[in-house]
Amino acid sequence: MGEFSYYYKDKKMFILLLCLYIIAIPFQKIIWLPIVNDKIQIPEIIFVILILLFIPKLKWADWKNIKMTTLDKAIMLWFLIGTINLFIHFNVTTFLELSGQFYLFCLYFLIQFIFFNSQAKEIELFLAKAFITQLAIIIITLFIGLTLLTQDINIGVFQIFYSYPYFGDLYRLKVLTNEPVMLVSILSIPFWIITAIINGKIKTNSINKRALILLIIIIGLMLLGTYGKSLPFILAILILYFNTLVKNKKIIFVSLFASFLIISSILLTHIIVTQKPFREKEVYGLAIPFLKIDNYYLYKSWYFVQKDNALKEFIEHPYFGCGGGNLLNVINLKYKKMEETISRPAYDPLSTYTGILAEYGISGFLTLLFLMFTIYKEVIRLPDSNGLKWIFICSFSYFMLEAISTDIQNFRHLWILLGFFGVTVRSQQYPGNS
Repeated sequence: MGEFSYYYKDKKMFILLLCLYIIAIPFQKIIWLPIVNDKIQIPEIIFVILILLFIPKLKWADWKNIKMTTLDKAIMLWFLIGTINLFIHFNVTTFLELSGQFYLFCLYFLIQFIFFNSQAKEIELFLAKAFITQLAIIIITLFIGLTLLTQDINIGVFQIFYSYPYFGDLYRLKVLTNEPVMLVSILSIPFWIITAIINGKIKTNSINKRALILLIIIIGLMLLGTYGKSLPFILAILILYFNTLVKNKKIIFVSLFASFLIISSILLTHIIVTQKPFREKEVYGLAIPFLKIDNYYLYKSWYFVQKDNALKEFIEHPYFGCGGGNLLNVINLKYKKMEETISRPAYDPLSTYTGILAEYGISGFLTLLFLMFTIYKEVIRLPDSNGLKWIFICSFSYFMLEAISTDIQNFRHLWILLGFFGVTVRSQQYPGNS
């Protein structure tokens, strides 16, 4: 990008605000507003401040020198498909969905400007400090929440789940995020960053190695406390990560074990295996089994049902889908009265892939695949000497697996990571004009 005469003078202020944005991401459902519900939180307020401070500075940009990377173009194409989708399915829900995409689209490019002409080392240190600080705040919040629980004051660090598959009734850790799966997703980034620091991929003298190992242990305990379905994904990627570092062909069985973890997690998420012949009063799946093997009954889980509903909607509207954000409305209208009752209400597409197919059709799905392909192509092209390469590989691998059973397309922390990935890609392609 072009020269900015204000850049070095105001950079510290923008970096501080972006750091506060990252720290505030785990604090969700703090603010509740009409129409948008809980979609506007503390990070959005910080973002507005950033934009108001930043827009006046844009006039100094030499726009003729802006060079777009393939990743930039893929993200712009993603937003373009969303805009076309709004024109085809013009309604409030799709408009709000596109508004959220535009906000994240702007966040991505805002990071490009804030870290204009930054060196890889600077980006590494910022990511490490920002996300480890975020982790520290999560731990402090959890400690406060647990302390208050001893005084019968509940601030919501745990969420109770009744008849949770394979575990029954249990409390799952979420701290102050929306739900446990969100806490797992957020914790995954500092987990990979700390792993890279411990392994020497990122050099930093400001954080003691013993403290980092302690943080990894605490993250592990918190992840276990969520009972998250995506925990095997993190373990599998961690195994593959160290397997790659060792580069020993004799331990190929380790890779097979990692693959087993991934496949078994996906299967057990979508199919509930139990000895109960009927599940009428239980949630998370259908009441009637679709298969019996010896004394075990197999039921379609809620994740299976939602994907089935999404694919039905895709078949009905194959080209442009039913409109961004509209899948849940369609499910509630069309599939609410089923012969096999489902206790759990429809509130989430429960999959990025089938959700995109249903809401945006084949045009949106192909664009998503192009974006994913671009991410992996660009991350593989990064030199091994770049410490961020392994963080990006592990993080994006996890997110793409998580997307199988979670709608992640509007996760703030994912777009923060994409933003820094964009900066890294630009600095590699245009080292003198990043």
